[in-house]
Amino acid sequence: MFLRCTMNKAVICLMFLLGCALLNALKQTDSLEVSIRGIQTTEYLRIYDLEGRDYCNIEGMASLFRANVKTERSDKRIYLNIYDEQFIFLCHSSYFTFQNEEYKYSYPLLGESGKFYVPLEFVTLHLPGLFPDKMSRNGKKLIITQPHDSTIRTIVLDPGHGGRDPGAVGKNLRACEKDINLSVSLILKNLLEKELGVKVLMTRSDDRFVSLQSRTRYANENKADLFISIHTNAARDRVSRGIEIYYLSTAKTTEARAVEALENSVVEIYEGGQEALRKYDDLALILSDILQAENLEHSNNLALKLQMNMCAGTKAIDRGIKQANFYVLRGAFMPAVLLEMGFISNPVEESFLVNKEYQERLAQTIFEGIKSFKFRYDKIRTS
Repeated sequence: MFLRCTMNKAVICLMFLLGCALLNALKQTDSLEVSIRGIQTTEYLRIYDLEGRDYCNIEGMASLFRANVKTERSDKRIYLNIYDEQFIFLCHSSYFTFQNEEYKYSYPLLGESGKFYVPLEFVTLHLPGLFPDKMSRNGKKLIITQPHDSTIRTIVLDPGHGGRDPGAVGKNLRACEKDINLSVSLILKNLLEKELGVKVLMTRSDDRFVSLQSRTRYANENKADLFISIHTNAARDRVSRGIEIYYLSTAKTTEARAVEALENSVVEIYEGGQEALRKYDDLALILSDILQAENLEHSNNLALKLQMNMCAGTKAIDRGIKQANFYVLRGAFMPAVLLEMGFISNPVEESFLVNKEYQERLAQTIFEGIKSFKFRYDKIRTS
């Protein structure tokens, strides 16, 4: 351990001496040119003059390296994952930790207006020394290997039904499921973009019909990291109520099979009858696909986060996490769930579901579940 530490620090010292000319040259510019190997792309990392010294913003660095950054405000620690390795910084300290070893740069990390800035030498000197196989310099230019982005950056929201397919219809107010689904989805989209800064795409943003198969195809084509299908439940009786969430598998219970049949009936009614059903059934082989199987565990974890937050935030009856073979979830090669926000067939829940304030509460609780899952998922995927 001592030998490795000494060698690492010797490399850092050498890189520091070799990089002094580069740092002096950079003082005359306002950005560092970064070339990404393999894709012939050039990006720029902005340089800030703080206290007469060159710094770069940690968020900008995270964007460049497709990295995950987390800040612990209580003890002013900043965690940054680059190339599947974690760095730990301490605000106003000249030290950082990497692989349980401590390293020092010439001047401290600074925090200003809620943002954190690390000395530029961390990028131009320390990182090439710690990742010699992934980073190098050519004059004033930094050359890096293309980082792998495994964090959640793109989410597809799927408001169920639409257009000629109204979905379930309330027995008291005659409310249409398609309208409730879309309203909640639009509120949720705004929250996700504003609070998490993720890209949010929607399978429909207005009252139009979209086939079930094209919904997951849209998510795959846009390389979505999460697929969330938003629905409102219905039952023959007027008593059933509560929230339940599904992820893809074979239905285990009679109730789950009933909901599965209700949601899948869209195909036979609106998409071409038995011939369309056969096409969807051909996709059943996807259930045994290795990638799909890997995502089932994440889908279950996502469902747990959502169910916990939705039921706690709305005080609705918790009907649990269930499995069903929904056509709309087949072929989604990312964590995917289907939410049933309540029973439109129940007069009390129908009155809630059409209420704007309740829709906003639903969207907020769904957002909190996604946020909680994202932080955990990003940490696992980048650590």
